[in-house]
Parts: sequence; structure tokens; C-alpha cells
Amino acid sequence: MNDKNIHSDRLNDFEKDLFGKGKINWAKSKADVWNELQTKMEHKPARVVSFRNNMIQWAAAAVVFVMIGVGGVISSYQKTIECLPGEHLVAELPDGSTVDLNAASKLVYYPLKWKWERKLKFEGEGFFNVQKGSTFTVSSANGITQVLGTSFNIYAREENYRVTCLTGKVQVSAPNDEKVVLLPQNHVELEEGKLVVTKMFEPEKAISWKQNYFFFAGRPLLEVIDEIERQYAVTIKLDPLLNNRNFGSNFSKQHSVEDVLDFVCKPMNLKFEKQANNVYIVTDES
Repeated sequence: MNDKNIHSDRLNDFEKDLFGKGKINWAKSKADVWNELQTKMEHKPARVVSFRNNMIQWAAAAVVFVMIGVGGVISSYQKTIECLPGEHLVAELPDGSTVDLNAASKLVYYPLKWKWERKLKFEGEGFFNVQKGSTFTVSSANGITQVLGTSFNIYAREENYRVTCLTGKVQVSAPNDEKVVLLPQNHVELEEGKLVVTKMFEPEKAISWKQNYFFFAGRPLLEVIDEIERQYAVTIKLDPLLNNRNFGSNFSKQHSVEDVLDFVCKPMNLKFEKQANNVYIVTDES
């Protein structure tokens, strides 16, 4: 055997070792080859799926973030209505309920969630005419008043807290969680931390301020002087020794502030002097 034949035999043996284990079918059609490639492509994991999942997660997170943000805005956005000294005004709430505000009074409510939660904060004096609906809650420093649909007057200034029911039912709660339910012509006042109810009260006296007429039945003089200050937007300095003297009478805002001071002071043996523009001092005449 010559070298050429030896080389050829060895080459044939090498080809068998190299290709013999993998049987290659060179007679496949183009359609068969394309189907095999397509099958492999379908079984190969696609990265776009992972990207799509990430996009869904990011979108969901964005929606949650927006919802939290919107919820925060709804919960925190508030509207304040303030009646200045010397003024009276009527505040209309989103459900059509109204509040007549006496001088130097203020209310705060949350308009974006009013449909679900009728709650407001209030200080001063106001007459509430509430439309029927969900519970209507008025919170003040010294008490909480709750109704469904009714009319009532609240006086919430300094340590004083008084509620008069005109129509419907009113529930009043004290800071110590004591509760009373008022019917029409019922009046409650917070005295030394306890709620004291007066029945057959004359409610027209409680809301006479709406016609600029003010009743005082045995009220401390300081309370009377404070009311005059609010109605006339003036400053009145009262001798502290006179703070707790009781005053029982009434006055009308149709008179000047000096006429009213004269009317209040004379029966109590007091005098007043004008110190500056819109500033007065009240002292004992003796």
C-alpha cells in the first residue's frame, strides 16, 4: 500500500471519528430547516417578558404613589372661614348647610372629603342650619356637637361652651366624655367641667345676636365687655377686680359703642374713659 492510500485511509478514519457520532441529514428541505429554527426560537426565553414585567411593576408602583399623594391632598386640604371683629357673615358649606358667624368667629373644614365626612372645627359663636345626611360634627376646644339634620347655636369662646337646640336633636359631648342629647328649647352649658342642661329655654335669646341684639342674664362683666369689643372692633380695658361682677341686661348694636358702655356702666356704678382712638378703659366709679 502506497503512502497516498495510507493517507486516504487515515483521513477516512478521521472523518468517521469527527462526524460519525452526529448524523447530519443534508437532504432537509428549506421548510424543515425553518421549522426547526422557529421551534428553537419559541423555546428560547425572551428578555422582553422580563422587561414587560418590570414595566407592569413600575406602573403599579406609580399608581399606588399617585393614590397616596391624592389621598394626602384630600385629607389635608382645608378651608378656613373667619369672621372679623365688627362683622357678621354667613358661611355656606358644600352640602348646602349654613353657618351664621358672629363677630370674631372661625370655622375650618375639609371640602374635598366633605361628601364622606361632615366634620369641622369651630371657635366663636355661630348658628348652624344643617342639611339632613350623614353625621355632622362640630369640634371646639371644650366640647363636640353632633347632629344629623337640625338647627342649633354654639357659643365656644375661651372657657365657655354653650349649645342651644332649636330644631331636631343635638348630642353634646364634654372633654370628660360626658354626653347629653338636646331637644328643641333645650340648652346646655359647660360649668366646672360638667354639662348642665336647661329645659324650656328661650332659644330666640340665644340667636338674638343675628339681629344685633344681645341678651345677658347674670353673665360675668368680662364676658359682656368682650362681646362689646367684638361687635364694635374696639379695645376695652377692664379693671381685673371687676371681671366677675354679674351683669343682667341687654343692648342693641344700633347704638354707638359709647352709648352701650354708658348703658352697661351706670347701673353698676362704673365709669369709662376714652384713652385713644377705639381704646377705652372701664373702672370703678368710687
